[in-house]
Amino acid sequence: MSVPTISVINLTRCLSDRQVQTAVRAVNRQISEDFALVWGATRSLRQHSTDFDPEDEDSLDDEPVPGEGVVYLVEEATLKGALAHHDLNSRAMPVGFVFVLDPHDWTVTLSHEVLELIMDPTVNMLVPGPDPRDPRNTALHAYEVCDAVERTSYEIDGVRVSNFVTPRYFTPNTEPATRNDFLGIGVPSFGVTQGSHIGFLDMGTGSWVTMVGQFAPQSPVLAKRSKLFDHLKPVRPDRLLQQVLSRYQRSPHEKPAARWKDAGLHTLRGISRSVRYRAMAEKLFEMKLLSAA
Repeated sequence: MSVPTISVINLTRCLSDRQVQTAVRAVNRQISEDFALVWGATRSLRQHSTDFDPEDEDSLDDEPVPGEGVVYLVEEATLKGALAHHDLNSRAMPVGFVFVLDPHDWTVTLSHEVLELIMDPTVNMLVPGPDPRDPRNTALHAYEVCDAVERTSYEIDGVRVSNFVTPRYFTPNTEPATRNDFLGIGVPSFGVTQGSHIGFLDMGTGSWVTMVGQFAPQSPVLAKRSKLFDHLKPVRPDRLLQQVLSRYQRSPHEKPAARWKDAGLHTLRGISRSVRYRAMAEKLFEMKLLSAA
């Protein structure tokens, strides 16, 4: 049985194709040996080579990207080029962007982005659960499988990959003798580990709330386990990325053909998934699907 694929396109100057291929192999092992067994969902990453120079839009040409999704590896200088490439060649496909800040520390972000692209490719799935600020209230949580444990990771073939939550995480109560995350660091249902973050929709105000975990597990065993797998990722400059996207969407382009009127970069709300979720919440409120209390 064939497995749906996600193309990985390297548009950085700092990563070699060999480095990317090594990471792709490790994440593919994570998906097939760890993630699919827990979630029952799978994809296969495939590196897609291109002759496109992301800093020279004149080199852009038609080269349709195969697969059911695409992830671009980008830097600040190449993000605009990646947007142009996506606009022309894969604009109808679910997309993810991995912003490479450190060529020695980016594979956790790739793993994180891919696992979440598998579970919610269009970044619009919400799950009802308790509001972390007041469990008596209900909030709509982002269906993200890595955010709540993003500060923890593990290695496959020497490549560091992201921890992820299990389906039990999205149930109201934490059951004894079960794991809410793959590494078993003790994240509670609809909770967040120290240094990680979650996003949810406040149904009373219609606002999107981002909460960063402040506390280590109370159990000494779980606290020790959490510390063992702790890994601080480089901080992504979301404001800068959003500015690049906004400038691209406002500027005229002759190269990308208008193949689909209702798909493409004019509907892409953000580079990061967090920004896209926030934009979706604002749209729901604007459409009066939610109303302030």
